[in-house]
Amino acid sequence: MLDISRLLALQSSPLVISLVGGGGKTTTAFWLAHFFKNWGHRVCVTTTTKMYLPELHQSDYIIHFDYLASVNSINDSHSENEKTTSSLAQDSFIFSDPSITFCHRGVIKSKESQNKIKVSGLTFNELSILKNEGNFTVLIIESDGARAMPIKAPLRHEPCIPNDSDMVIGVTGAEAINTPATPNSVHRWSAFSAITQCQQGDVINHRVLNKLISHPSGMFKNAPAHAIKIWLINKLDLHHDTQLLNATAESVIEQNHHLDAIWLAVMTSASPIKKILAKEQFAVAT
Repeated sequence: MLDISRLLALQSSPLVISLVGGGGKTTTAFWLAHFFKNWGHRVCVTTTTKMYLPELHQSDYIIHFDYLASVNSINDSHSENEKTTSSLAQDSFIFSDPSITFCHRGVIKSKESQNKIKVSGLTFNELSILKNEGNFTVLIIESDGARAMPIKAPLRHEPCIPNDSDMVIGVTGAEAINTPATPNSVHRWSAFSAITQCQQGDVINHRVLNKLISHPSGMFKNAPAHAIKIWLINKLDLHHDTQLLNATAESVIEQNHHLDAIWLAVMTSASPIKKILAKEQFAVAT
């Protein structure tokens, strides 16, 4: 259901996709990674914030960014950037084609989960190195955090979206839509309330969502002007009224000039993208 030709036409190589928001960014990132791997691509999944290490079935390689430098025993006299750039160029044999590689900066000590290991992400400079060395044809970057909550608004330092992103996908959990807004269901409640003018108890309807999506400090804050912008409504199976949810999504795409499409999905299912609403479908002739 995805227009793969349009995606690949955005950038010669690699295609850069950033994910923001809440409600299933990591699941979406690795589904996209497998989607592109099946099309013969060398995919790198990483983050500019924090992520848990992927499970065994999610990636072919898990690599610490500095490992790429250390395996080449680069001279200490070289700068850190020179070490990393040389290692990427000389060690490209470790990447098969097609494949999925998860790259991170280092382990973060955390008491949140004893079963999962959380890692820190890469800087914009390190992402540029990954992109320019040519080992990958697709970069998928988790550029935001939401503490597993379905919807959020960014604070001043968020989200961390690379300027060369070709596509930005804003993710929202369907369970938050058409329900009363509370600080317990919204990450960064103060920012969300200020941006959307939504008070506690107000329903998160198409008016609230339009404000969140279109506001300069909202969902797509820091997204490059040239990037395709997708709103992904995830976890359709958790919404209490599918017909109402579809009507809300249609209302948003009709009224919102910031979006190119809306994807309605259950990202944990075998065929996750259930419906696509493209802006062209709802364009009004002038």
